[in-house]
Order: sequence, then C-alpha cells, then structure tokens
Amino acid sequence: YKATWTNEQQEMSFYYLAVIALRRGELEEALALVEKGLVKNAHNVKARGLKALVLAKLGREQEALAWIEQNLELDAFDYVSRFVRYLLTGREADELAAIAERARNFHETYLQTARDFMEGGQYAEALEVLEAWQAPAEGGHPLIAYYRGFCLAKLGREAEAQEAYQLAERCDSSYCFPNKLEDLQVLSACVAGNSKAAKARYYLGCLYYDKLQYEKAIELWEEAERLDGNFATLERNLSIAYYNKCDDPERALACLERAFALDTSDARVFLELDQLYAKLGYAPKLRLANFRNHLDLAERRDDLYTEYITVLNLCGEYEAAHAAIVGHNFQTWEGAEGKISGQFKVCLLEQAKVALAAHEGERAAELISEALSYPENLGEGRLEGTRDNHLYYHLGLAFEQFGQQDKARECFELATLGAMEPAGMMYYYDQPADMIFYQALACQKLGRQKEANARFYKLLDYGEQHIRDVFKMDYFAVSMPDMSVFDADMDRKNVEHCHYLMGLGKLGLGRTREAAEDLGKVLASDPNHQNAAIYLRMAE
Repeated sequence: YKATWTNEQQEMSFYYLAVIALRRGELEEALALVEKGLVKNAHNVKARGLKALVLAKLGREQEALAWIEQNLELDAFDYVSRFVRYLLTGREADELAAIAERARNFHETYLQTARDFMEGGQYAEALEVLEAWQAPAEGGHPLIAYYRGFCLAKLGREAEAQEAYQLAERCDSSYCFPNKLEDLQVLSACVAGNSKAAKARYYLGCLYYDKLQYEKAIELWEEAERLDGNFATLERNLSIAYYNKCDDPERALACLERAFALDTSDARVFLELDQLYAKLGYAPKLRLANFRNHLDLAERRDDLYTEYITVLNLCGEYEAAHAAIVGHNFQTWEGAEGKISGQFKVCLLEQAKVALAAHEGERAAELISEALSYPENLGEGRLEGTRDNHLYYHLGLAFEQFGQQDKARECFELATLGAMEPAGMMYYYDQPADMIFYQALACQKLGRQKEANARFYKLLDYGEQHIRDVFKMDYFAVSMPDMSVFDADMDRKNVEHCHYLMGLGKLGLGRTREAAEDLGKVLASDPNHQNAAIYLRMAE
C-alpha cells in the first residue's frame, strides 16, 4: 500500500485487500480495510456492498440492515446489498420478487452480482444469486448455468456441478458473448473438468479471439468441432479465422459452406458465403445461380438484397435488376450510402446505352431521367457533391439523336463539372474515377480537346505513379465500401484500382487495345469488378 497513490487508487487498494481478507476468513480485518477505503470515498458502491456482507458474516445483523438502508438510498441498484438483505431477512419470496422486478430479471445483472460475491470467495451466496434468476419459457442462459457449475464445484458438490455444465451445453447459444476475465476463469474450469464440453470451448474460443489470442481461439474451436461438428456458428467463426489469421482460403470456404449447409435459414451466413465466393474469384453467373436458389434469404436483408441486384447487373440482367429495385423498400445504413442508388443508375444507364445504339434517343432519355430521380423506396437521397457525369453525358447523346442540340449542350456542360483529381481505393464518399472520364468525354463533345486530354492523362498518370504503393488505412476514414468480415488484400486492390484508372485514361485517348489489356488485368484479378467489366465492353 503506497501513501503516494491517488485517493481512487487507495480506496480500491483497500477494497481488494478487504476482499483478500474475506477470502481468508479474516472478517474483522476485512471490515477494517473496507472502512479505510470508504474514508477515501464514501460513495464507492462496491465497497459499501462489501461492508454489508462482512457485517452480516460477523453476525452484526442490525448494523448490516441499517447500513444496507443507507446504501440503497445512495444507489437503489446496489444488488449486493439487496441480496445480503434477502439472506438476512429469512429469504422472503417478496424480497426476491422485488429484486427481480427492479433488475427486470436481466441475466447479466444476476451474473454481475454473483461475480461480486465470488470475488470475496462467497460461492454459496453467489450460487443463491444465480438460482434466483428466473429462466424464461424458451430456456436458460448458458453463462448462468456455467457460473452455477463453477460455484457448485467450489463448494465441493461435483455431481451437481457436472449437471449444471451439461445444462449450459444444451442452452441456446444465441446472443451469448462471454467477455470478462471471470468468464474466462469459469469457462476454463468447465473445459478442464469436462472433456465433452464443446460449447464451453466455443465460448472460450470467442473470448480469446476477442482478446487477439488467435492461435488459442482456433485451437479451442477445432476441439469444439471435433466434439460437435453440427454447430453452424462455430463453423462460421472457424472460416473467418482460417481466412483472416491462417491465410487458408480453402479451409475457410469449406467451413463456411458447411456452416450454411447446417443452417440454410441464416441470411447472414449466406451473405458472408457470397462475399467469400467473390473474394475467391467466383464468376458472377455462378454467384447469381446461388442467389436464385435462395431468393427468400436475399429478401430478408437489405445488404444481401443489394448484393443480389449488383450480381444481376454484373451478369447484364439490367431489366431484372430494375424490377428487383422498384419492388423492394430499402433501409439504407450508415456507410452504405450510394450502394443501391448506384445499382439503380447502372441498370437504367446500361439499358439507355442499348437504346442509344438502336437510335432510340427518346427511350434512352426516359431511362436516364428516371436514373436522375431517386424514388422513395431507395431509402436515401443524393449525397452532397454527387455529379452523375455519366448520366448527363449520355442524356446529351440522347438529346442529340432527336435534334435537341441546346439541351444536349446543357447536359454536356453539366457532365464537365466536379473534381478532376483521381483518388485512391475509394471510400463511399469519394468521387468515382469514371466521373473524370465522362468529364473528359463531355469536353470532347464541346470541342475542348485539351481539357479532355488533361483529364485522361490525370487518370493514366495516377495509375502509373501509384501502382506500387503500399496501402495504409486512413485513420479518419468513415467507412470502406467493402463491408465484409473477411480481410481484403489492400495492396492487391490498389494494383487493380491503378490498372482500372490506366484503362480509363487509355480508353479516352483512343488507345483501346492497351485499355482492354489493363481492364482485362483488373477482371483477371477480380472477376466481380463491375466498372472494369462495363468499360472493357466499351473498349472492345
């Protein structure tokens, strides 16, 4: 104990010294220590609850009850004091019901109260707290049962402890996220004393993974898999670990496919499986076939449904993509701004290009005008600074086809607006590089060839100068567009992005064969790069 410590350090030192004394059964020493800590801070709720417990242990019941009344005036949610009063007053059912009502029978409140008793080695009292929790009709909570088993084992009731552990293994694992050092101790005790505790190994693996102990986590998950190979979430977690921490995409894919096979109703796992297919270079047509086998899942999640529409566009099924968009109400989440509106524009613009090629300018103008107006069901408005150069450029072409030269010129002028400096692998709020490409095409239409060439060379020069960059994450980045649980090779994505920019620049400069080579390199690395596919068709 150091006199130079701050008051807070001193009060907690006294508290933990009192806890140690209580564990040793030195009750008078524990009381003296906790009271010294309360001199430093009379409002320390943990210390006040501990004093109530020690007074009760010393048989000074009236003092304990009076002290508890003071505690509850200070903090009505001091559950240690409430449970000590429950034990002192003959374990009345009304007292227990009042605790349950105030705690909303929330399992974590009971767990935290039990931890406070366990801290002082008071396992019998902790067990009573845990057994006071009223399990809902759908079943118990795993951690409540594991903690019961731990306390029973500490009390020498081994047979009952094993029964509690077996119950914990049968409990629904949904929304159970162990995250405390006490959880580590309890789950480790279960694993050490139970060779068949698969779920305990799973939970413990999750806790270790959260604490960046990846090898230990994977070891525990693999043990759990050997004991129970029918747990979908375990297979999903192993997949993430194998891909991100072991650089083993084949095992990652096998695990994730097994996870989905075990639970084909899990839309999240289906989304992650599709993301993994895309990362492993699966062709869009294969992904689309998989989506069509599970359309009911796609309709449950907007992120998954947006990906389905993206794959439709990748496969050139623009009318189907448009029908899917207008028939669904989207709830856009932060970081996804521009995703569904972007696909809305793609499907309409690609149809407009077909109409322009058939000299159906009025039809093309109708499609582009629709793309420029965001319907309410998209769930988002236009981002600040959105220019839509590609839409205005093609709208100008459409007006040219049916003789509206003044309107065509207005559209080309609008298509020249916006920043003309390329950016790196973009965040969702960056201007897409092809907007610079269309600025240049619009300048050409307006007879401003030097301005057009300047933009084409900016794209080309950026790609050539940055293709060997080593990626560093921007600390202030809001969101990456690729929201996936699987890590991306950002240096590889940078190379793809630079070839894409060089392809755009060369395409604008009329070097179409070279442009096709660059864009082909992008698609060889990532067959699902939507813009590379669009501009490769243009180059060809």
